[in-house]
Amino acid sequence: MLNSLFALLAVLSIAPAPEEGIHPMQMFGLSVPVEPRLVGSVDAETAREIFLPPIKKDARDLGVLHTGESAFVADVKSAGVLYSYKAHDTHSIASLTKLMTALIVLESETGLGGDITLTNEDFDRESRDTLRIGDTIPRKDALRALMVGSINELGNAFARTSGMSRAEFVEKMNNKAEELHLNSMRFVDPTGLNEGNRGNAADVAALLTIAIRKAEIRDAMQEPFVILTTKAARQYTIDTTNLLMSSYLNKAPYRIIGAKTGSLPTTGYNLAQVTRNGDGNEVVTVLLGSDNHFSRYNDVKALTVWAFDAYTWR
Repeated sequence: MLNSLFALLAVLSIAPAPEEGIHPMQMFGLSVPVEPRLVGSVDAETAREIFLPPIKKDARDLGVLHTGESAFVADVKSAGVLYSYKAHDTHSIASLTKLMTALIVLESETGLGGDITLTNEDFDRESRDTLRIGDTIPRKDALRALMVGSINELGNAFARTSGMSRAEFVEKMNNKAEELHLNSMRFVDPTGLNEGNRGNAADVAALLTIAIRKAEIRDAMQEPFVILTTKAARQYTIDTTNLLMSSYLNKAPYRIIGAKTGSLPTTGYNLAQVTRNGDGNEVVTVLLGSDNHFSRYNDVKALTVWAFDAYTWR
């Protein structure tokens, strides 16, 4: 009982005062849970009682060492914070930006209907190109490749063909962040190549949990690769950028529900992931600013497994 009380007090101590009808997850800047019946149907106090946060088994267990400049782990259903290290410091989020890009694509006039044809202006020349000028592919497959392989030219192409100017598309990204109360987030391009795309680990966790509620995004992020076939019958195999897809975190009893990578040479390596265990509990783990490509995967794996082991769900 005391542990439950302390866990709840810890949650409330960093959350703003609840408003009528707001779920506790929203008080953290996190998304509402998968069960949409709670949204707007119960007050915050009732929701808090239904979704009690997990209890730490040993208060002396402070977590695991990691290489990130920021890290954040939370229970998806209750929004209970399981681990936090400088989680409100802002960082360049690199290709984690594409989570917001994908949300705006789904809300745009063109959506995922029809094809998308790449033009010269879609290729930024700052990163390695995967596709070619003139390639025409179904928009629904392009979104899959955007999420699985983090293809920068597709992010640019989606913005160009959205029915908005590029500036309007980016403005829409920022307006969406404001609407979702992701107050640390700021976007300046649809790919994440610009260091000005920024946010903190807690808001990245929120953005990922919101994005995976969209089946088109969630299903894509669970694919180990995507085969793109152009209108001219050219084929590309786009492998996932998430090395944990082939790890034990994606084998029984675990399952990766959704994840996105991001990195820039000047700002470090990022990874955000939602993982489910055999009991159906889900945690969202975010690591920002890791010092190398492989460390982020080891760190997210260690933080995720630690969270499942260190806490008891109710």
